Amino acid sequence: MKQLLFLSVIMVSLARGGVKEYFVLMGDIYIGPGQDTLLIDGDFVQDGDIIIYGDGVLLVDNAKLTISGHVYAQDQGKAVFRNNAWLHFNQFYVGQYFVWLIDNSEFEATDATVDANGVMHYAQLHDDCRYTAVRTEFPDWTFRKVFNRASLILEDVDHVGDIMVDDSSFVHFTRCDTLMPWLETCDGSVIDIEFPDPDYVEHFEFSENTPGVDGIGFTFIVDQCNRCWWSLETQPGCSVKINNSEIRGSCVRMPGSNTVNIQDIDNNSFFPHLEVPLEDRLLEYSNTYVYWWNWYPMENTIFNIDSSTFGELIGRGNSETYATNCIHDGATISLGVEDSAFVSFADGTCLAFISSFERGTMLLTNSSVTPMWPYQSTNIAHGHSSILAVNSYFEYEPEAVDTALVMVAAIDGPAYGQVDNSIDITGSAWLDTGEYNPAEFDRYKVSWAENGGSDWTLITESSNQVHSNIIASWNTSGMAEGEYDLRLTLYSTDDDSLTAPADITLYPLGIEESHGQNNICYLSYPNPFSSGSAFTYRLTESETVVLRVYDASGRLVDTVVNETQAEGDHSVTWDYSDISGQSIPSGIYLCYFEAGDEFSQTGKLILCR
Repeated sequence: MKQLLFLSVIMVSLARGGVKEYFVLMGDIYIGPGQDTLLIDGDFVQDGDIIIYGDGVLLVDNAKLTISGHVYAQDQGKAVFRNNAWLHFNQFYVGQYFVWLIDNSEFEATDATVDANGVMHYAQLHDDCRYTAVRTEFPDWTFRKVFNRASLILEDVDHVGDIMVDDSSFVHFTRCDTLMPWLETCDGSVIDIEFPDPDYVEHFEFSENTPGVDGIGFTFIVDQCNRCWWSLETQPGCSVKINNSEIRGSCVRMPGSNTVNIQDIDNNSFFPHLEVPLEDRLLEYSNTYVYWWNWYPMENTIFNIDSSTFGELIGRGNSETYATNCIHDGATISLGVEDSAFVSFADGTCLAFISSFERGTMLLTNSSVTPMWPYQSTNIAHGHSSILAVNSYFEYEPEAVDTALVMVAAIDGPAYGQVDNSIDITGSAWLDTGEYNPAEFDRYKVSWAENGGSDWTLITESSNQVHSNIIASWNTSGMAEGEYDLRLTLYSTDDDSLTAPADITLYPLGIEESHGQNNICYLSYPNPFSSGSAFTYRLTESETVVLRVYDASGRLVDTVVNETQAEGDHSVTWDYSDISGQSIPSGIYLCYFEAGDEFSQTGKLILCR
């Protein structure tokens, strides 16, 4: 920001009717440092930032300002929206554009509308600034972060959104609706309280004046508010005991160099008594229901989380996260990585979106990313960061911007095939780079080896990218029946590579002429599929056959077959519906086939709707 202000001295002054002087540099509008006012009283489109500084004022009166950029205010800079003014952020992914307030600046909206194009919007308040909204509509969810003696005052506002309440800030809501305050419990703080019923709160204050609250520096007050979704942001060194309450979000920040192990802690759970296994603080929930868990490993933390459900997980600093068998339900939004951190998400399900920033690396393995809401459809890598996906499924393919990298390598199938045949191996082999990353797709290789062996034989090598299609045709002429390993390796021109493994079992042709042969199930075809998927299998004698489909979390989706069937060939089609007959979403599914007491197989299905 200070560099931008320095550049402002070489800008050319412009003038427009009804508007005092302001400056334009590379598409950005600068208002200040003197007592300059940019008055917008007719619809106005700005492709770039608006920076208000010194004694500058942005005044939007009974007009619509559409901006593809940030609104910055610093020093005594002020942004005012009044008389049915409309501030429209023309953004396309979560947090693309912000309202930034620092150093005694102000944002004031009265009888106005602030929207973010159907996408979640952010505002940050620092250093004695003030954000006021009265009778203002925020149709999109907003996340406001309040720091350093900043004030946030809202009156008669519905759909308030998230509020991160830290430091020595002051927050006061009157006659507001649907607010989710993340109340920080800092080092040395001691909390032992019961929160009021969230449905309606006549008056509640969370401050040093509240019995059972000690060691916090901020004041948070609600008066006559509906749907107060109490949430906590715990830090090392705190002691927090919550009793007989309904907690919407439990955020655990983990700075330092500890190793933290979490297992079997799920969203939407009632805890008669839970002490979260954290060495650096006390966090207890007694007779309390917790809707969502947020986990934030930071600095040099090693974080292992297994068989759990959470609303958000973001790795920062040089932390390392290893999440296995987890579900990210996206309730509090992102599965992300920032600031040179590493996040591994294996054998899991993400029901929102993934993102990487600032040299972070996100590795997905045997996982699916299928968002529940349209605004969560953008999976994106920024700023020298990477998204690496191995044998994973995306309803919306990830993309790279600026200097970032996305690599996707997947062998989707088949899991079974016949010798002396040509087998189409399906999958994905592609990459995407931002406009400032010179790397490009180079090639991919598909190879096979005997199960557990190290002698790899090339099946194919190609310089063409593949998105969910045939990556190789494997001629198995002369090969023996049995289990084999497949390997797909993707290469970039910058010497980056990514490898996806898979297993395949080969059976002989003419099996109907063999005697004493085991029962066999050939996995569904087509795979990936979009409408129906057929299973074919052979029984060497009459058997009880069970064919079930599970989702990636292990939940039973449908029982396709459960009956005794005669010897011979059989085929059954699954119409991608669940037990109740409802269509299921796109994603990775597991099928389990059992014939009699001695034969069973499992395989992976990919539904692309």
